[in-house]
Amino acid sequence: MGVFPAVIAAGLLFAATAFGQADGLPNRPTDLQFGRLLFEAGRFRDARTFLEQARPADEEEGIERLFLLGLAEVRLGLLPEAAERFEAILAIRPELTRVRLELARVYGLLGRDGKARFHFQASLGDELPSSVEGAVEAWLDRIDARKRWSVSVSAAVLPESNPAKRTAEEEVRIGGVPFRLDENAREASGTGLLLRTGAQYSPVLADDWRGVLAVSTAAKLYEQSDWNDISVQGDVGIARLFDRGSASGGIRLGRRWLGGERYSDGIGPWVRGRLRLTPVLRLDGALSAERRSHPLQSGQDGWTVTLRPGLDYALSSRTTLRAEIDLEHVDAREDRHGSRLGGLALGVSHAFEGGLSVSPRAAVHWRRYAGEDPLFGKARSDRQTRLSVNLLHRALQYRGFAPYVGFFVEWNRSSIPINRYRNQGGVFGVSKTF
Repeated sequence: MGVFPAVIAAGLLFAATAFGQADGLPNRPTDLQFGRLLFEAGRFRDARTFLEQARPADEEEGIERLFLLGLAEVRLGLLPEAAERFEAILAIRPELTRVRLELARVYGLLGRDGKARFHFQASLGDELPSSVEGAVEAWLDRIDARKRWSVSVSAAVLPESNPAKRTAEEEVRIGGVPFRLDENAREASGTGLLLRTGAQYSPVLADDWRGVLAVSTAAKLYEQSDWNDISVQGDVGIARLFDRGSASGGIRLGRRWLGGERYSDGIGPWVRGRLRLTPVLRLDGALSAERRSHPLQSGQDGWTVTLRPGLDYALSSRTTLRAEIDLEHVDAREDRHGSRLGGLALGVSHAFEGGLSVSPRAAVHWRRYAGEDPLFGKARSDRQTRLSVNLLHRALQYRGFAPYVGFFVEWNRSSIPINRYRNQGGVFGVSKTF
């Protein structure tokens, strides 16, 4: 801004002060008013000083103060500070799309593309002017084009009533003869530690082509070591970027350990895709075929093919619906280990005023095995149901780590009694994406 706007702002401040004194009123313009006028005059550093010491009279003034502070800090190049201001507003008023757009732009300028993408996509859930919608779409394409590194870490404590997913039955009948189950074969409670890490590097190969190098690990650890479940997975491939999405494919390697012993090794091709059908509707999907070998149970060796499409629909900037379909075909040397699976999951994520976000989810899967169980003399058929809800508070973050809490209940109905189970528990964790 030039000298002229500053002179006008100073004149307005002087006139307001003089009017208050002439009228015999004890009040002079507040620090918030001074800050607002200085901001409009382009004196961002001075505006920031007054706004920082301002004491808002109510919530609306508090939001205006934080918003003006954030805008001033953007213009002063203090982007991390500006992001904190806008985050604080959205924690209590998530419906303010203008603030969300400013926050998304700041994260985009900081190179924090994951957060920028989240807020840009959320903003498309509201009705935006066509020019603003076009700018958001351009930002999303720019984020896709420049993405190189992505790292995520999470840790959670999992208290569960039946983490090994064993039956509560005390006895089962095999060939009409009752057998009493050993305590170690029945349900028991426990608390696990879930650790997840992932990293991806996408080198530029050509204008719209990227390489894909990714590795991820997941470990579920218990005091009872025979319940432990650890897996490692690596992807190598290539990705093609489009105006409204991307497509990628490659080869995957994986290994899994159960109870401290190597359970399976896998190798095979994969393809993934993501497409923004409309500003509020996004489609994604993954298809993979993996040749799995099992060192201790060669009868399970064979190909596993999975298809997982998903659809996101933004009702608003505060509410998103997601639907997923799971399809899986397992071939094995022994028919009793081969199976077919179909599943459906529905979820919703909603941000309430005050900062609380709630994400309930329901999923049902049906699995039918190809051959008869040798003990029970019939093919196994399962129906697994899982209900869960996760909660987090946007204001509760420390250096980018977001804590969350969740609760779930799941049960399996099976034609084989020993495979029926019920499990419930909680999740208390933190996560961060770099």
